[in-house]
Amino acid sequence: MHDVSAAAAAAPAGDVATEYPVRFLGSGSEYFRIWIVNLLLTIVTLGIYSAWAKVRRLKYMYRNTQIAGSSFDYHGSPIAILKGRLIALVLVIAYNFSFRFSLTAGLVTLALLAAIFPWLIWQSLRFRLRYSSYRGIRFRFAGRLGELYLIAAPVLLAVLSGALAGAFVDEEAFDPPAWFAAFFGIAFLLYFALVPYLHYRFKRYQHGNSFLGSTAARFTATAGTFYAIYGIVFLISLGVAVVVGGIVFAVGYGFYQAGGEIPYVGIAVGIIVFYALYLLLIAAFVVLLQNRIWNNTTLGEVRFTSQARMLPMTRIYFVNIILLFLTLGLFTPFAVIRSLKYRLQVVAAMTTAGMDQFLSDASAEQVAAAGEGAADLFDIDIGL
Repeated sequence: MHDVSAAAAAAPAGDVATEYPVRFLGSGSEYFRIWIVNLLLTIVTLGIYSAWAKVRRLKYMYRNTQIAGSSFDYHGSPIAILKGRLIALVLVIAYNFSFRFSLTAGLVTLALLAAIFPWLIWQSLRFRLRYSSYRGIRFRFAGRLGELYLIAAPVLLAVLSGALAGAFVDEEAFDPPAWFAAFFGIAFLLYFALVPYLHYRFKRYQHGNSFLGSTAARFTATAGTFYAIYGIVFLISLGVAVVVGGIVFAVGYGFYQAGGEIPYVGIAVGIIVFYALYLLLIAAFVVLLQNRIWNNTTLGEVRFTSQARMLPMTRIYFVNIILLFLTLGLFTPFAVIRSLKYRLQVVAAMTTAGMDQFLSDASAEQVAAAGEGAADLFDIDIGL
């Protein structure tokens, strides 16, 4: 990555596109101080401080991320996020207790939660962008709620159908009939086949409805792009299964032939190889997805490029896992920074018009934070 001079960052580049690499200036030692204080205060306050912890974390990440010498910023309110998390907590409690009451009540509650889940995601998208900025200009999200419900319709239909079918199951013995098992088997296969398409539709909805001030983003990837990503990852998964199975069999059989009764060595070697290849699998998915998404995203006259690579990402994950284990988790903030720094610094903005082309949009509205807190509590990552 090369640095961009102040002159290049301020002036249009004519007919030749200028590259503005993304730079991340944060360090593991700095973030460790934020992380440990956040962790301790969250524990002492029984989770209440987690909203303030999130704001501190995001402010640090945003302010240390630069393009053309200018940083991003985050303006979210901890109180607003805390309110959202309390709403989410009520939903989680309702979900857990409904299943204790009866299976039917649990399935109905699950269906109701699934029905409002797109609204939570929609609120989260609006909140996150509205309270993010670059060079003092706010982002905003203009996607319609109805469109998100259409995207989520296949998942909602499967959940609602399952809840309705569950009402006819004998709750005492819970011995589902053959048709019930077949229904869920077919639904699972259909859902598995739809996942790449649904992922594509969501990313097109997310990126295609984003604005920086009055400048609109566009997303040009196709559904085939996402099916290719999932297809490659699936083939890698098959390769992992074959390699691990072959190693376990070969080592275990050799151990057995040597007089051992239980192939512990084969199992141990198989586990080690499995985790190593599993990290490769995760790295492959992360890298393929990041590259395809950013290489197909533009913001006004700015287009983005991402050149993440599988092996460097795998090495980062591998070292992170080992050091997390050796430090009993204290390496967590360093692991976060190492992964984030690599993923950001392989991205660059390309434009012939310079980075001063964005105009503020004063009509952007205040957005409720209920969805933002809820998305965190339900462990949903809507990044990228």
